[in-house]
Amino acid sequence: MTRGSGASARSRAVAAAAGAALVGLALPRAGFWFFGWVGLAPLFLAADEAETRRGAAAAGFWAGFAYHAVVLHWIYATCRFAQIPAPVAALAWALLSAVLALNWVLAAFLGRWLTETGARFLRPWTWAAVWTATAAATGWWTPRLAVDVLAYTQWNNLALIQAGAWGGPYLIGFILVLVNAALAEAWRDAGGRAPQAAAAPLALGLALAAGTWINGAMVLARRPDDPGATARVEILQPAIDEYQKWDGRAVEEILDGFDELLARPETRAPSLVVWPETAIPYFQPRGRAAPLVAKWARRQKAAHLVGIVAAAESGAGPANAAQLVLPNGTVGGVYVKRELVPFGEYVPFRALVPRFVIERWLKVLDEMGDLSPGAPDQKLFATAFGPTAVTICYEAMFPRWARRDAARGARLLINVTNDGWYKDTWGPYQHFEANVFRAIENRIPVIRSGNTGISAVIDPWGVVTAKLDLNERGRLDADVPLGDPFPARSLYARRGDWLGALCLALTVLLCARRALIRP
Repeated sequence: MTRGSGASARSRAVAAAAGAALVGLALPRAGFWFFGWVGLAPLFLAADEAETRRGAAAAGFWAGFAYHAVVLHWIYATCRFAQIPAPVAALAWALLSAVLALNWVLAAFLGRWLTETGARFLRPWTWAAVWTATAAATGWWTPRLAVDVLAYTQWNNLALIQAGAWGGPYLIGFILVLVNAALAEAWRDAGGRAPQAAAAPLALGLALAAGTWINGAMVLARRPDDPGATARVEILQPAIDEYQKWDGRAVEEILDGFDELLARPETRAPSLVVWPETAIPYFQPRGRAAPLVAKWARRQKAAHLVGIVAAAESGAGPANAAQLVLPNGTVGGVYVKRELVPFGEYVPFRALVPRFVIERWLKVLDEMGDLSPGAPDQKLFATAFGPTAVTICYEAMFPRWARRDAARGARLLINVTNDGWYKDTWGPYQHFEANVFRAIENRIPVIRSGNTGISAVIDPWGVVTAKLDLNERGRLDADVPLGDPFPARSLYARRGDWLGALCLALTVLLCARRALIRP
């Protein structure tokens, strides 16, 4: 196979970065989902035509960097909101984009290496398997920010993403990469001796995508118009300015705000009231907060799920938690967040971080200390909807936590969050859409309460049935079905990331086989 010259390889690398940047525009809020089907093709062309495998890896880096720089531009804005100097904010944005681009480097290198030999027809399938394998393998150490999984580019393609119930986000990503790689193969061989043979993988990939979409449309068509018996949920969205929330002088004002939201007229008595993450920064029995929650729980005869800061179960330090207060005003259980945010809830390698960085830009952590994570399998809450699982903020980015809870019997997933840090950037919208995927993947409803939003109810088909928009202060009263339309759970809930494991095993075997073949 003839490789390109240095100049042509560089131009293709630029095209790869430009195409990947367009893929970034598929994420919320831009929402140009069709770029997800074509934007990666220049990367596969660049990797294939690079003079060396190192050149293919370089194309992967620049494409990955461009993609993440586009979708994570809100990191810079968030840092500036926190009064972090512009150079430091830009450095944080660039470093995170570069770290996440390493996944693309690995995929581009392995994809190029493994497609140097073998049948042309199999190249797109090899690329899809390698991409899925690297995404699955690196998902255990790479930060999850709702952007580094290709499936999220299809967030507004509801019929297609029903496939998440079968294979999770990796199945959707596999199909996207397959189509992109097949498009690259057809483009590279356009006008060649066998254009029909080159077009065959593309035709098959498009047929698979179309079949997936049609199947999803049929699933949505079977969604019942009448959900049957329901119970009322009240979701509180206080829209508290995050940069005032941790001021101790604002506690009384915050509690007065919650009191006002709860006192608003009701058309139906609630069975569950959901407060956002860290609704009360410090939940102490001797303070006003605990009696306020207990008062309303007894008055409404409803359970209240409240985001709190509490002592960790181990006694090691504070924890980001959610506390269930029963209708009689007593505590029914506490859930402690399992997946903590690096530099947001703990400082990785704290001993290596300069002290002035922590004192100036991680002030809350400096005062409280690192938060402590909860145990992986904590007891599910008992609510009117049956066994209920909770995820807090960042945990919604990790499919494994929701899947693990669904496999343990959860019939409702509640996500409490505080996206006030990000104000009106792309961040809150990207974060919200991840919950749509969790609902579909596990075929259970999701209730979401955010300090500044987006608060919503999402049904097992991923349909948002009720919502409060970002930065809208209010109380969302919604009826949630009590029935379970998917009692057997989804294949993904039962078997997990089977496709990721399969592609990982296949990639290892292909690498072993390739190593035995002389270059």
